[in-house]
Amino acid sequence: MIDNARSWLAGLSRREQMLVGIAGLLLAGVVGYYGIAGPMVDAMDTAEDRYSDAVERQARIESKVAALLQPADGQPKRFTGAIDAYVSQSAGETGIAVASVTPQSDERVNMVVESAKPTALLGWLSRIEREGIAVESLRVDPADNGTVSANLTLRSH
Repeated sequence: MIDNARSWLAGLSRREQMLVGIAGLLLAGVVGYYGIAGPMVDAMDTAEDRYSDAVERQARIESKVAALLQPADGQPKRFTGAIDAYVSQSAGETGIAVASVTPQSDERVNMVVESAKPTALLGWLSRIEREGIAVESLRVDPADNGTVSANLTLRSH
């Protein structure tokens, strides 16, 4: 079969051979894009969406569990420890992209959130408030693809 194709190609004029070569390259490009690259990009987008949804669900669930575990007397906890380290670690575990955490004192920290889903950010803020860290100031700005960026100041009780 390959010999038949070679003899057929050899029987064509130089101009026809170039046209067949160009058509082959175009066909390879179309097959490569629609058969390989397109489905891979779609799969990666779907995986990204599923991951974002999972992070959002996790933040909601953690918020609800923390509300159920809150003491019945309603007294807020007192936070002890390094507030900057705790805030960085817990935000990262929640899936919040933190740009910077700047300690202002032992009990106060300024934090810049680069990107987060709104429900994940607010669920995380609710959770750390139950841990004894209060939100002193908060500025939230919309960002790309349904996320927000935020600048906030937190302090321990």
